[in-house]
Amino acid sequence: MGYAAPEYVQTGRLTSKSDVWSYGVFIYELITGRRPFDRNRPKSEQKLLSWVKPFLSDIKKFNLILDPRLEGNYHLKSVQRLAIVANRCLVRNPKSRPKMSEVLEMVNRIVDAPRETGSPQPPVKRLLSIETSQITELKKKRNIKDLRIGEGGWLPWKWTSRVVRTC
Repeated sequence: MGYAAPEYVQTGRLTSKSDVWSYGVFIYELITGRRPFDRNRPKSEQKLLSWVKPFLSDIKKFNLILDPRLEGNYHLKSVQRLAIVANRCLVRNPKSRPKMSEVLEMVNRIVDAPRETGSPQPPVKRLLSIETSQITELKKKRNIKDLRIGEGGWLPWKWTSRVVRTC
C-alpha cells in the first residue's frame, strides 16, 4: 500500500503515528532509490518493505539494497543507522513507534555524527558549504530573496511572487 500505515488501511483513520510510518517508508526510498511499490519489478521485488527485509540482518547483504546511483558517496554506518530509524518508524503497533520529534532527533544525530577520514561529505553538509558566489547565482536563477541556514540546519527559502505563464 505504499506509504499507508497498517492501521490506516484497517480503520481509515490517520494519526501522527501514521505519518511516522510513512516517514519510515520514505527513509527506505532514500536508501534504496526505489518506490514503495513498483509493478515494473519482478513479483518478489515489487513491495519495497518486503524486498528490503531479508537484507537488513546481514551487513554484507545490506550493501545490495543501497541505491547504485549513490556510487559509494555515503558513509555505510550512517546509512545503517538510518535503516534502524526506519525500522523503528515501521513497527506494526502505532503506540510503539517513536514520535516524529524523536525521529527528527535520531536523524539529526546521524547527520551530525563525526565521519571517518576520507568519507564523503553528506549532501546536506555539501549544500551548506556552497561558495558565496554560487549562492548569489542561485538567488538570481531561482528568484530567491533569502538563502540562509535556519534553525535545525534547514534552508528557509523565501520565494518572491511572480506570474508564471503556461501554454
